[in-house]
Amino acid sequence: MPLLVLLSVGTLIVGFGAFSVIGVISPMTRDLALTPVGAGWIVSAYALAYAIGSPLGTSLTGRFDRRTVLVFGMVLLSLGALLTAIATSPVLLYAGRVVLACGAGIYSPTAAGVAMATVAPAMRGRALATVYAGLTISQVIGIPAASSIGFTIGWPWLFHGIAVAGVLMAIALALRVPARIAVAPATLGDLFRAMADPRLALAVSVTLTVMGAAWIPYTFLAPIIEERTGGGAGIVGTLLIVYGIGSVAGNVLGGFLVDRIGAGRTLLLSATGPLPFMAALCFLAWDAWLGGFLLFMWGLLGWSIGVSQQARLVALDPARTQVLLSLNAACMYIGAAFGSAVAGFAKAIGGTPAIGVATLALGLAGVAHVLLSLRVGGRRRS
Repeated sequence: MPLLVLLSVGTLIVGFGAFSVIGVISPMTRDLALTPVGAGWIVSAYALAYAIGSPLGTSLTGRFDRRTVLVFGMVLLSLGALLTAIATSPVLLYAGRVVLACGAGIYSPTAAGVAMATVAPAMRGRALATVYAGLTISQVIGIPAASSIGFTIGWPWLFHGIAVAGVLMAIALALRVPARIAVAPATLGDLFRAMADPRLALAVSVTLTVMGAAWIPYTFLAPIIEERTGGGAGIVGTLLIVYGIGSVAGNVLGGFLVDRIGAGRTLLLSATGPLPFMAALCFLAWDAWLGGFLLFMWGLLGWSIGVSQQARLVALDPARTQVLLSLNAACMYIGAAFGSAVAGFAKAIGGTPAIGVATLALGLAGVAHVLLSLRVGGRRRS
């Protein structure tokens, strides 16, 4: 258990590096004289680098000891945060985000693989939930904390802090993670074979469609809250925190259900359960209290996908654990980028109701995707 908590703190640092930038985009844009398109690339550069760097980095480091890979990933993350902190031009800023994403993309799937390898099969769901908790918690506290730091002492100090935290975590990993943990090694050949296997490709890409659907309303969640409640920053911030709390609870629920009813059934629940609540947010008139309920239930059911999808992928092909987990992480960011793009078009065409229509359309496609994957791959328990 101490090892799992340590790995979870690492994913918390990863989450801060990924999500906290949303809270300081405005001062970063002002200080570096970025255009709106340039500001968007602060997020897009990270997403694309993670999507490409995670599977490639995991494959290239597949023969190394897991402790070494964890430390290397965290050091790379710290270097990226430092480059971001000292950026005086857009080029250096984007370079920092790319390096940070590559470090995160190496650390996260390796941490998940270590968690799966160091517990009994019956405990794997809860082990993944523990490690994954850091990422979900970072969404609850990362953006508000980043915004506070960015607008008081300056956004560079946020990334200086992430860099220092990453260095301290790298030291802790070097001291506390056992050597020679038995995890199936990953190679570039494994990566290409996994992508060429229709059964595995279908299973991994579930993350893309399901997460893509979720990112359609999430992209404009703050404006939707403002539109429905007529409230200001206080109500928006409070309801975003409610959603974040639901996400943390969903992560715990996912681990519990995976160990109880299996990864396949839990995955199906995570794809179908959030749809009514996401649609209600877009189609119904609601006040802050009803909105809080809808947002909490969306986070609770939707964020159970993280544990259930990873557990199912490992069960499908344990020998390719590291490659599949890194591909899954890549699909998460591709799905986020795709969902955000769809959201922009939908909002331009028909406002919030059109966002709801797009969410339901891609969400139902995601449910069909899950059902097809379960049929092809089999309902495997993990």
